Amino acid sequence: MKTLAVVAALAACLAACLAACSGGGSSAAPRLPDVRLPTLGGPLGGSLASCPTAKCLTVLVAPWCPVCHLVTPEIKGFRRYLDAKGVSSRVVVGQSDDLGAIKEFAASFGADALLDDGGAVPARGVPSFIVTDRTGRVLEAVDGFPRSSGPEDLARDLGLL
Repeated sequence: MKTLAVVAALAACLAACLAACSGGGSSAAPRLPDVRLPTLGGPLGGSLASCPTAKCLTVLVAPWCPVCHLVTPEIKGFRRYLDAKGVSSRVVVGQSDDLGAIKEFAASFGADALLDDGGAVPARGVPSFIVTDRTGRVLEAVDGFPRSSGPEDLARDLGLL
């Protein structure tokens, strides 16, 4: 009986720890911050907490990240594919306080690349692919470059189509 009580207590403790790590059962989903970052082209971009389409892809990259540089062509191609399908996407170049390096890498993505030299967008790692709804609520987040057989499969795997 004593063993059963200890096992039950450990199970309850584990359940409480898991609930705490997953947000404690709160109904509040994570959201992208309500910030407007400058673009490489000059003007401020729209708020990250909003999206003009039902779903939006935000890709976080950093100038010091060799994987980010390696997958830049795939990210650009995927953005073109999403654009043709009517899905908004944006690239945030940051995770560095070296604005020169951020701008240099952002040039790879074009004038609409968002510059984050102040760390406004937190990331667990880069590259990071974040799918949000119109209000910036995070629906899916993937660290690293998600491999698939092509843009259509990747869009489907991320829940964008």
